[in-house]
Amino acid sequence: MKTFLVPITMVLVILAQSACSVYKASTQPGPADLQGLGIGVLRQQVIARLGAPKFSDVDPQGRKQDMFEFQSGFHQGSKARVILYLAADVFTLGLAELILWPMELTVMERATCIANATYGRSQKVETWNVNKKGSDGGIQDC
Repeated sequence: MKTFLVPITMVLVILAQSACSVYKASTQPGPADLQGLGIGVLRQQVIARLGAPKFSDVDPQGRKQDMFEFQSGFHQGSKARVILYLAADVFTLGLAELILWPMELTVMERATCIANATYGRSQKVETWNVNKKGSDGGIQDC
């Protein structure tokens, strides 16, 4: 009985420590929905979609400017990689996590995006641009 206890305990510990990359991949948000945002859209619509601006100011011409910061992840279909991660965990007894977990934390991480909007007198967007914040090395774009 004691001879079975050690291997069973080892397997349970390995299984409990694995699947971090599976969790990270399965809980990643989808891409930010920027469809319909841009020049000519009312300020209230931009705020309703992206939330409160991180920074607001008035430019030298007296036009209101807002800066928004938001997260954008991968397409929901990319969650199919969870199947590959599970298979790798099973066949390597969790050793695949040494590669998959850091990869999910760096390369496959969602992008932090910044959107800048300038509004005219009618509170409609006159200039609009969206960029990725920093150069974090991830492959996700805004």
